[in-house]
Amino acid sequence: MKLVVAAGVLLLSMGTAHAAAKGEVFVPGKSLSEQIARIETELNDGETYAELKLEQRSQVREALGRMRGTLEQHPNQATLPDAAKTELYNDQQVVNTVLTQAREDSRLICRREKAIGSNMATTQCMTVAQRQRMKDKAQKDMGAAQRVGKFAN
Repeated sequence: MKLVVAAGVLLLSMGTAHAAAKGEVFVPGKSLSEQIARIETELNDGETYAELKLEQRSQVREALGRMRGTLEQHPNQATLPDAAKTELYNDQQVVNTVLTQAREDSRLICRREKAIGSNMATTQCMTVAQRQRMKDKAQKDMGAAQRVGKFAN
């Protein structure tokens, strides 16, 4: 039994160590409760994960709520049942996946670009998600213009 508990604790710590190596949200060596509180604060600040859609934000909050409930039910993480460890790990992976992608989408990229008809370059700064939305809109508009052009002839 002690071996199973030790393996479970090792699995959780390996997951957080692996997560930190990939630049994910949970950091090894810190209390899981403190990290949940930090993530909830970042979700509410309106800046850190600004690119999250409502559905993704809800998914993360539900996973954090389940994690908080598990930790409240079992305050001593060393005595967590195997099923609870598995649920914690799975919820941690959901949060890591969604928030890591949101952080990537929120990255600000600046480029020096020349406006059409001008030789003066200006700096244009947008997030990855804003650039993707502009690209999608341009493709949609081009497709619509091509469809209209077919019917005009």
